[in-house]
Amino acid sequence: MGWMIAGLSGCSSNREVVFSPSTPVSVHIQASKDINTFADQKPRPLIVRLYQLRESGAFENGDFVTLYQGDTQVLADSLIDSKVIPAVVPGELRNFTLEVHQETKFIAVLAEFAAYQSAGTKAVVPLVENPDENPVLIQISHAKIEISQPVDSSWLW
Repeated sequence: MGWMIAGLSGCSSNREVVFSPSTPVSVHIQASKDINTFADQKPRPLIVRLYQLRESGAFENGDFVTLYQGDTQVLADSLIDSKVIPAVVPGELRNFTLEVHQETKFIAVLAEFAAYQSAGTKAVVPLVENPDENPVLIQISHAKIEISQPVDSSWLW
């Protein structure tokens, strides 16, 4: 029995750590001044969740409530990483760097609009071939979120 334990421990010492490098990608958020209004028509800050995905089907097919309540379960097979972006305020322009994992094929966003029933709460974009050379743009209007990764940088402010 002692030789079995020695043999098993010998096997485990040969395991290599797999390193998956990430790529820094610039993300730009543009929010209009009238985002996230409710019945009183006053704009409010908005929470946005950002997802790195292997494939987009589960995200695209999931409805807002299902994703809001159980995103990690719904996206389990395709989810690589997720991040809650600190509240976006009406009229805000924000830039940050996202470390995109090597296996990420899509970036998706879920916006927690107060009137989510009538809002465009989610969007997804496939990453371009060289994501570090093309910033991701998240645009938030009255009750809609959009995401793109334009190859032409002339849209930048």
